[in-house]
Amino acid sequence: MSNQRPILVMSNVILDDVQYPDGALHPRTLGGAAVYAAAAASMWWGQIGIVAGVGSDFDETAGAALARYGIRREGLIVRDANTIQSKLIYQADGERSETPVYGPDHFARLQLTPADIPDVLLPAAGTYIFRDEWPDFWSAFQSSRKYLGTVMWELQGDAAQAHSLSSITSLFRQVDLFSLNIAEAHRLLGISAPESIVTQLIGAGAPVVVLRMGGDGAVVSNGREQLHVKPPPSPVVDVTGGGNAFCGGFLAGWCQRLGDLAHASRCAAASAALTLAQHGLPSSIIRRDLLRLYDTTGISRHSLSFDRTPYL
Repeated sequence: MSNQRPILVMSNVILDDVQYPDGALHPRTLGGAAVYAAAAASMWWGQIGIVAGVGSDFDETAGAALARYGIRREGLIVRDANTIQSKLIYQADGERSETPVYGPDHFARLQLTPADIPDVLLPAAGTYIFRDEWPDFWSAFQSSRKYLGTVMWELQGDAAQAHSLSSITSLFRQVDLFSLNIAEAHRLLGISAPESIVTQLIGAGAPVVVLRMGGDGAVVSNGREQLHVKPPPSPVVDVTGGGNAFCGGFLAGWCQRLGDLAHASRCAAASAALTLAQHGLPSSIIRRDLLRLYDTTGISRHSLSFDRTPYL
């Protein structure tokens, strides 16, 4: 494993104060898209590095929780006294609100671009990014692209708006894998049928689309074949981070077997199922359960035949 190129995860590390519909509160829980994606990727890949802005309080508040996954720390860059902290409130209908405790200016100060990736982590086997269309990020991304390996872009939820469609699709040519959930896809495209969503995104230039549908699984397509991924049987205790874990598992599975949609999908589904099975992050000692869930993930496959004709 020592010579293995790392998979990098670029997003936020967040300490969440999570409140559930029944009033239960889980304070200062280590989370954020970066942590859930990295923990999931570490189930399948030996070298994982998080690239994120943190506070000088990180080691004291969350360092031990992160260490158990063996995640490399060179990309954790101190930008403030405090790590991002959010108040995450779940409603009974499944919706949630997320409010940064230290305010939007603090949140913005801790954002990084690919220019901040330490040289020791490059070149990478793959890179997961959870991002909107922030121009500074994508400008730096373009300069660093050749060092980032296979790139998976999980669209940041608040960026999924119809007026952003053109700018989002213009970035497809820079990434290898693109993921969003079905609610985000509806806001972005104005349609709800999974097959139509995938067809339009592939037609707009996305090389591979990973459409996440919660309990209904996922639809994955490269334009030549389309898979419907059925989640493995597993309890759902806490949905926080499930989508990020799915993407982290998918990218790691893809890096294991480049181009193998079914293998990456099974890795993704197993990682997500383990993440959903308890509050917070899954245990780091999970190999037997992980392989059992991998083997029980349902995959149905369909051949496709259509040209890439831009949707816009």
